[in-house]
Amino acid sequence: KQKGQGMLPNSDIYFSSLSARAKTLFYNALCAGHFYCDKNYLVDRDCYDSFLILHVLKGSISFKNKDGVEMTATENETVIMDCYKPHFYCTHDYLESVWVHVAGCNSAELCESIINEQGNIIKLKDCSKIKSSLFTILNGMSAGMSEAEMAIEVYRLMLSLDKRSGAEDTLRSIQSYIESHISENITVKHLADTVHMSVTHFSRVFKQKSGFSPYEYVLNVRLN
Repeated sequence: KQKGQGMLPNSDIYFSSLSARAKTLFYNALCAGHFYCDKNYLVDRDCYDSFLILHVLKGSISFKNKDGVEMTATENETVIMDCYKPHFYCTHDYLESVWVHVAGCNSAELCESIINEQGNIIKLKDCSKIKSSLFTILNGMSAGMSEAEMAIEVYRLMLSLDKRSGAEDTLRSIQSYIESHISENITVKHLADTVHMSVTHFSRVFKQKSGFSPYEYVLNVRLN
């Protein structure tokens, strides 16, 4: 059990003791936890050599992205954060979360690529795989899961965050929706909500995949 600033009773945290081989060759879970926090919870530090993957079970968490802009993730959303750099996060009301700090192998490159493609907040229609992996990691650290098994679970978690494999299907579904509803008032926010993305991230991905901004695509369909 863990008790710190803003952390409520029954919060759990576990740390791993890694072999030199695991540090060099495997994906690693440095520490993991299941936290219940009140409005006094706050983390502000220069560096913790890892990426944080945190899933919000209840409440909300606010943090600053690499540009210093404050963002907020709410229930059933997942935050991925670069903790190799100065970082800050807190809750303004209440937060229940399950989380892990990951490192090792090419985890930094993989996490960074997910952030670049999808942003710091991951919104999935079905987040059950993320929750399952996080709790498997947490319980595995408590039960002494082997380093090799833990590496597989960490990798599975990172893959569950990566929506790029379905990007083409998502683009086609949005294009079909636009063409079927072209006579209606179509907003970028509505399109982004349909695929569970932020407006900024949706607009960037749509432009990358189609060559047009969402607004340009809608305009072209109407003109043609």
